[in-house]
Amino acid sequence: MADNFGELVAIAQAIVAELYERLRRKLESRPQLKLGLAVLGISIGLLLAGKTAAWLFFAPSETSLGKVSGIVLLDGNPVSGATVEFTPDEGSTSYGITNGKGDYTLQYLPDRPGAVTGHHAVRITTYDWRTTEDGQKVEVLERIPVRYNRESTLTADVTSGSQTLNWELSSQ
Repeated sequence: MADNFGELVAIAQAIVAELYERLRRKLESRPQLKLGLAVLGISIGLLLAGKTAAWLFFAPSETSLGKVSGIVLLDGNPVSGATVEFTPDEGSTSYGITNGKGDYTLQYLPDRPGAVTGHHAVRITTYDWRTTEDGQKVEVLERIPVRYNRESTLTADVTSGSQTLNWELSSQ
């Protein structure tokens, strides 16, 4: 196998060398093509350098977040295991999961609590998949009406600082 691989490498090297030599001869006989390729290469390099510089020096260094927590109730009872999702008009979505008392706290990233400041569409769902001890997937059925998740019209405005946003949902 090594001999075959070595032969393949040698053939590939010969092909690349032949293509390089043909391109070099073509460029020597056509100086305008050579100049055009040089200008194109320099232009691409400058474009990439400019984009990198803009990203490094002008990108916002910190996303403005507001800390959000609250309680989710359905017909006056706390909802445990619900996912609370805040999707901003611009930026990344934040999520929180309710505990046994219905309390949640949003997370922007695993190590950054909060949500992007501004207007958000809000969805609350209990639909999920769980893995049993024997490795099987079990569907957890939705307990929250569809008007609060897939067809949600819930909204919230997140401001800097801390805020409590409670959700009193109705199954009716």
